[in-house]
Amino acid sequence: MGSVPIGRVGKIVSGDEAGWFVKVLDDSDATGGFLILTSREDHFVSGFDNWVADENALKQYLHEARWLIEWVA
Repeated sequence: MGSVPIGRVGKIVSGDEAGWFVKVLDDSDATGGFLILTSREDHFVSGFDNWVADENALKQYLHEARWLIEWVA
């Protein structure tokens, strides 16, 4: 897995939550890690969030979710 786009919207095309949208935010100023937002809608009015401590944990999270993501915006 290469670098994970930060601040871009992606559609999860396979794996857990297929059909949902995802956005990864750099939260290093507040927590030192990354927020992973998921939602059924691409505008993220409602949904869920998770937090990971660093880029390695982020890549591991995406791997464990078995996500194939199409980055759309």
